[in-house]
Amino acid sequence: MKKTTKEVAPDDSELKQRLGELYNSYKEIMTLTEGCVHEWKYYGQKYGWQLKVMRTGKALLWLIPSEGSFRIGFAVRENERQALINSNLPARTKEELSVAKKYPEGYPLRLSVSKKSDMKPVRLAIETLKTMRP
Repeated sequence: MKKTTKEVAPDDSELKQRLGELYNSYKEIMTLTEGCVHEWKYYGQKYGWQLKVMRTGKALLWLIPSEGSFRIGFAVRENERQALINSNLPARTKEELSVAKKYPEGYPLRLSVSKKSDMKPVRLAIETLKTMRP
């Protein structure tokens, strides 16, 4: 994904090349979020393209692709925060969420995926948030 161009959103062939072996993990996220709105947004030269996934008009997650990896960001609501802290998320992730500063859109939860095993907390977060949101 070229951060410097905003004319064309990333397509599957570009994502496959950029993400490499993690392309299948990206596709899994697309499957996990079926029924949601998927929209590529360009956030300027510094931040580049991000995939915004929305459910009932509100953001469920943002996916930021990089070379051979990607990051996922969630805005976690108050009631969802406690459910995630009590879940099987990694201890470090739960600690980060428990001390996170609250923003108007919620508490930030950021997960990085640089290998296939990093998908376990991503799956858990998506499934938890989908069940808690109408």
